[in-house]
Amino acid sequence: MKSKILLVDDNDDTLKLFSRALEDAGFEVLASSQSIGTTNRAKDFDPDLILLDVMMPALPGNKMVKLLQEKLPRQVTIILLSNKEEDELKKLCQECGADDYLSKMSGPAALVRKVREHLPMRASAR
Repeated sequence: MKSKILLVDDNDDTLKLFSRALEDAGFEVLASSQSIGTTNRAKDFDPDLILLDVMMPALPGNKMVKLLQEKLPRQVTIILLSNKEEDELKKLCQECGADDYLSKMSGPAALVRKVREHLPMRASAR
């Protein structure tokens, strides 16, 4: 069974690029450009890992982390994505309780590596 990834980013080019990289790496991906409704999408899709853009309109990714942690029926790994400076992104990650972070500038190969780092820890929890 493929591991499931929920990718939330308001940039269509980023969604396409990262979705394709993750699918090519063997993951099942649900991509969304809307932050509103993410909790319901996560409940329905039941992802193993969620990738959240920090700079989302309406509800930023770092604010969404706590909401997801409270509303989802099981613990899910959450990784923040952003073009912010690494120090700022690391601080946001720590403040909101996300599991990890990655600069979008790192590219799709780094994203796939980061996802693979986290999924083995969750494989037995499913």
